[in-house]
Amino acid sequence: MTDINSLFAVCNLEGKTINGWQIKSKLPAPDRTKNETGGNFSICYIVEKDNIEYFMKVLDMRKCNVGSLPSGMNRPEYIEKCTREFNYEKALSSYCDNKRIKSVISYIDSGDVSFSEYPFGDVSYIIYEKAEGDIRKILNLSKKVVFTEQLKSISQKLKSLHEITVGIQQLHKNEISHQDMKPSNVLSVHNQSKIGDLGRSICLSPDVRCPYPFDFNGDPNYAPPEAFFFYGKQKEKRELYQMDNYMLGSLIVFYISGISFNTMMSHYLPMTIREMVVSGKSYGEAMPDLSNAFHEALLEFEKDIPLDDIKVELTQIVEYLCNPDVEKRGHPKNLDIKNRTYEYDLIRTFTELDRLCKKAELGLLKK
Repeated sequence: MTDINSLFAVCNLEGKTINGWQIKSKLPAPDRTKNETGGNFSICYIVEKDNIEYFMKVLDMRKCNVGSLPSGMNRPEYIEKCTREFNYEKALSSYCDNKRIKSVISYIDSGDVSFSEYPFGDVSYIIYEKAEGDIRKILNLSKKVVFTEQLKSISQKLKSLHEITVGIQQLHKNEISHQDMKPSNVLSVHNQSKIGDLGRSICLSPDVRCPYPFDFNGDPNYAPPEAFFFYGKQKEKRELYQMDNYMLGSLIVFYISGISFNTMMSHYLPMTIREMVVSGKSYGEAMPDLSNAFHEALLEFEKDIPLDDIKVELTQIVEYLCNPDVEKRGHPKNLDIKNRTYEYDLIRTFTELDRLCKKAELGLLKK
């Protein structure tokens, strides 16, 4: 019986050279049993040029051609959809590179080649700088360490969060909503945190043709509450950016507590947000339950912060980023009607995180 993978060039690139890139090894697919995410429609390799290793992402033509089909879509439509979305990621990565968005994983090259020896020989690829891993592998999320180690860990986490917040602000400044800010998409490169995987991002710039509707486009496990209640409804720029801000707040919670803010809130909800939507509750009708769970989760989060000097301020940052009422989301000064700063602006946020990082570093020096 023929191994289906042997028919596809994308599955057999190890040892080959593509446009000067030597393909060294294929990376294992994410292990779903361990809640690993990423790589749903791509195959990843480590490549090398001039003795430097890089990361290559290849469109998985195997899934496009023989994988299961979305409801209501035939095979040619699905292949066209996958190809269009992958080409969008190429264009968006190049756009970010041209805009010099340094907090996003660096785009190096992209292209298309074909191997005639395979029935399915087309290969479409993007090459990025190589990261050491995502923050789950880099940061110490254990609470069972001595205080000095916790303090060192807090300092590292705040530095990482500051860098990611700067990155999200840069994306917004260049008319991009990331839409999928979660732990697996925060990458460490030479001790700097960078934003990875632009594949689900929404670019509002006319310079890049976005194939997605202007709606929530990321992982629903990290989605803000309004994404469920207004699913399918076209969003304005500020609403898209506020979704990113909610997920940023959830990242802060994950860095400290090891779980997302959604998971923390779910402990205090009478039913899941999805069940609220199915039951027919409107966003406004669900708000009392969401607000109560939000405040209870904040109290739980504050208890998890090991350093008293930053407890109040870090909790306040999560409070204004993760408010379930999108109209109340944002730094208090940004929401002031006399202020001309957009409510979704993150300049004050990354300034505050930088200050908290310095507090943690000062506490470490005193030990």
